[in-house]
Parts: sequence; C-alpha cells; structure tokens
Amino acid sequence: MTGDDFLNFEEEEYSHLIEECEEAFNEGVLEKKMFTEEQFEFLINHFVNEVDDEMVYVLTTMGYKQHPYSSDLILRYADVLIVNRETDRASEILLSQIALEPSNSDLFFLMARLNIKTGNTGTALSYMDRALSISGEESYLDMLLTAAQDFIDSSDFENAILLLNKVEVKEPESRELLNDLAFCYERTGNFELSMRYYQRYLDKDPFNDNVWFNVGTIYARQFEVGKALDAYDYALALNPDNASVLFNKALLLTSSNQVDEGIDVFKEFLKFEPGNVLALSGMAEAYLLKGMTSEAEILFAEIIFYEPDNTDAMTSLANIYMTRRDFHSSRIYLREIIGKFDTDYE
Repeated sequence: MTGDDFLNFEEEEYSHLIEECEEAFNEGVLEKKMFTEEQFEFLINHFVNEVDDEMVYVLTTMGYKQHPYSSDLILRYADVLIVNRETDRASEILLSQIALEPSNSDLFFLMARLNIKTGNTGTALSYMDRALSISGEESYLDMLLTAAQDFIDSSDFENAILLLNKVEVKEPESRELLNDLAFCYERTGNFELSMRYYQRYLDKDPFNDNVWFNVGTIYARQFEVGKALDAYDYALALNPDNASVLFNKALLLTSSNQVDEGIDVFKEFLKFEPGNVLALSGMAEAYLLKGMTSEAEILFAEIIFYEPDNTDAMTSLANIYMTRRDFHSSRIYLREIIGKFDTDYE
C-alpha cells in the first residue's frame, strides 16, 4: 500500500472517530476513551489542522498516558507542552527519552526549541547543533527554518540570522528564506542587507504586495519619501485592500507635509477598519496641522467613544477648548487627565 493509499485508508477507517471525540469532549468524558497509536495520530493531525488547540492538548496528553513507549506520541505531547509554556514538564520528558533514544534528532530539536522559548540561547544552539548533526537531509532545513522562526518570535533576530544563513548555503533561492532574512536584517537596522534580500525576493515574485509594503517601510525609515510612496503605491496596485499599506502611507504623507493627501488616505483606511483609534488619531492630528480644529474635535470625541480612557484624545480636546477660551469644556477633560501616569504635562 503506497503512502497516499494508506492516508486514504486511514481517513475512511478513522473518520468516525472525529465526531465521537467531539461528543465525548463536550460531555466531559473524552479522557475515558481508548485509542490505538495510529488513531491518536489521525485525531491529533485532524484537530491540529482545525486549529483546535484545546482538543489537541487533551488528545496528546491522553496519547502519552495510554502509549508511554511511543516515540511519536511522546514527541507530540512534549511539543504541545512547549507551546503551552509547560517547559519544566516537557524538559523532564524529553531528557528521559533522550537517554533511551540518543540518536533521535527530533528529541534534541525539541529541546532546542524549548530552550529558545525559555531564553537559554547557548543551550538551545548546542541542542540544535546536535539535532542537525544526526538529522536526515529531509528534516535538516525544516529544523533550521522552524528554529529560526522561534528566534524571530522571541525577537532574537541575530540568532535567527545565524540559522537562516545555514539554510542559505543549502537553498539560496528559497523565497521563504529570502523574506525571513530581509525581515531580520530590517529589525537589526541593517537596511542595506535587508533591501538586498527583499530585492532578490522580488526578482522571483514581483507581485507580492506584502514584500512591496516592507520595502516601502524601509525607505520610509531612511527618509526616502518618494521611493517609499512608490513602493506603497505598487503594493496597493497589487492589492487595494491591504489596510497596512494604507495606514503607513497615510502616516508618511502627513509626516512629510502632504497633509491633504494623508487625510484622504486615512479616510480610505477607515473604510476597512472603522473605529481604528490610531488612524482616527493620525487624521485628527493632520486636521490640527491644517488648523481645522472642528474636524479634529469630532475625531478626538470619536476616539473617546471607542476608548473612554484615552488620555491623548482628552488632552487634545482640553487644548482645543482652551484655545477657544472655552474653559468650562476644557476643565471637564483636564479633571479626567490630571494625575494619570500617561498624561503629558507639557
């Protein structure tokens, strides 16, 4: 039986267990059920694909308890424990299994991921080196990319780059690699290298609006307004619904004294995300730059509708009313903000 045939057989053989599991879970009796290793693997894979984290947690725990000598189910359980930050328990299980299976690269890999999440970088890299030294070619790159993503999630971009550089040796043209390296170099402030990798990505896929957005953001951070706006416009031509591009473009326009254009783009953005406080605030500030205090007042009041405790909006309204010599209205907001830790007393 081929691999595909087996999967089809498994789907037909075990599909009834999905509903059975769901019913037992809802009735609070799922942990009383007994399944074979293969059935657990099928059910866990199904609920992973359904992004049902609670069900996956219960099933992996059950699988570990019912089949304590199954390497695959031990790995699944330890992985879930790591995701749920139960790292002490995961470490205990993995170290115990490593003593029994010292040539199982997946065990060392999970220990590396565990130590990345707990901030033990040196230990994580040692386990990673061990895992890579005994892994097969097929899993080598996946391990590197996954661990690099763990470092990115932990905002440790230098070590993410360290692992991604190893991937580049093997697969220098991988778009996933190019995008991750560009992102990491951007976060470390190396805009030149970041742009180089984004450009290599765009040489392969010039129609990715998110990459064009990232390119625009780098140009904006380097104060190259024209190039940034061109990149944002290209991203919007590819995907007019990319709200992130609209928001950043609006900010860039208003900060570069193209206030009218910035207000128009804020309005476009708010069609996608009505009530977005950051956009309302940005547009209100733009109106203030133009001296249009009545329009700004309306927007600051709208911000307070969505966030009744928004200090910045109340401060702005207090200032607006003071400039109008409407001290009664100003005093209403001043009473709210005086004594708050985030009040700007200047």
